[in-house]
Amino acid sequence: MEKSFEIILPDGTVYKPEKESVVQGYDPDGKPKKMKFSMKTECQRCGECCKRDTPVILKEDIILLKKGVISEKDIYTIREGEKIRSFIDGDTYYSSMELIKLRPIFASSTCLFYDPEVGCTIYEMRPTVCREFECWSQNITITGLEERRLTRNDLFGSIDIVKEAINKHEEKCSLYKFNDIVEEFVSGKEEIFEKIVEMILFDSTIRDWAKRKLEIQDDVLPLLFGRSLMEIAPLYGVLIEKEGENFLIKVMKEAEQ
Repeated sequence: MEKSFEIILPDGTVYKPEKESVVQGYDPDGKPKKMKFSMKTECQRCGECCKRDTPVILKEDIILLKKGVISEKDIYTIREGEKIRSFIDGDTYYSSMELIKLRPIFASSTCLFYDPEVGCTIYEMRPTVCREFECWSQNITITGLEERRLTRNDLFGSIDIVKEAINKHEEKCSLYKFNDIVEEFVSGKEEIFEKIVEMILFDSTIRDWAKRKLEIQDDVLPLLFGRSLMEIAPLYGVLIEKEGENFLIKVMKEAEQ
């Protein structure tokens, strides 16, 4: 049965149609036809949200990790202060807090668990954000995100050596500090070059150390330390390349960013 709907007008008046709404249209031969209009009231698994962005992982989703529905290699960390490009409007913004998200399919915004033939492949055990998201209503934000979000401390806080490595990396490779240094370099202060290289080297070295000392796999490093500075540097306006033991830092033109 079609669900009725109502419209609240600016003056508080409520408009509620007494019968099913129809839209008058025309067939190709010019004859009038009627097209039924119905409102979406539940998830129809169209996949639009799956292709637009990947969900933030919340504390209540840790059960998905424990059950093996998702693994550590399926998620990555967006660090506090990280510059991010929105796939929705193309704008960039700075993350105000640390977030852990599902990985997208390479070079896209599509969730890695989305299959164009079947839709979400973990639909019955999808993350909480996916369950709470209502594309058909005004409920498009996550309530209480700061308290509910899963953090690296929730996952690794009890493992001292890993926790210490994460904290050391945040200290040496703070994205607030990286942003400030890059801005100075872009403005013409070439003497800042060495400070950028120092941060890049530490970021690279601690990742190599984690692989060697802690036997961390490559695809888990983005969870421990976020995306590498070389990877996210273009969002800050610079392109960093390594040639042997040397670094080349190029200020990007606006069109390249």
